[in-house]
Amino acid sequence: MNGWPTVPGETPIDDVSGLKIRSVTNRAELNQAEAENIRRAVVKYLLAKPNPRSARFDLAWSKRLHREMFGRVWRWAGEIRRTNLNIGIEHYQVETSLQVLFDDLRFWGQHATVGILEQTVLLHHRAVQIHPFLNGNGRWARMLANVWCKLRDGRVINWPEDVIGTQSSIRADYLTAIKAADRGDFAALTEMHNRYMK
Repeated sequence: MNGWPTVPGETPIDDVSGLKIRSVTNRAELNQAEAENIRRAVVKYLLAKPNPRSARFDLAWSKRLHREMFGRVWRWAGEIRRTNLNIGIEHYQVETSLQVLFDDLRFWGQHATVGILEQTVLLHHRAVQIHPFLNGNGRWARMLANVWCKLRDGRVINWPEDVIGTQSSIRADYLTAIKAADRGDFAALTEMHNRYMK
């Protein structure tokens, strides 16, 4: 698996020693295995409204969500990264930054300082910006935001996951929107949320 071409903007997979499925020999097989694992999390959290006990939006649950999405494929699923990546904050800031994000989220939810769509966009962006795990951060951030939406009776975003993870115009738009949000301009990312809203 080392030497597989990367898709622009993704975190490269440098170490495959944590791969649980020995039959995976290329990126297409990996994508298929991960998609099946993620489908289980979609069924659990998005087919019916989750409750605050099953989706607590705290550090422990956010790690469990990642494990539920990737744990059948990767041994390190749900573990906060211990190294720096080409994307994301310094590894030693991850847990504190996630805690601040969940505290902010709780405040937004309790005080309705921003609407549900804006909460979703901000949560999605900050989760990507933190980049807590070795891989799967974008998919985890999109799922995290959708679970929050569902919990708050909002409409979930039906991201085209089969295209957004590959080299495509949709991925290019998505990365441009994330980079604009990094600079404080959330218009393009909000537009994408609106575009794919169910």
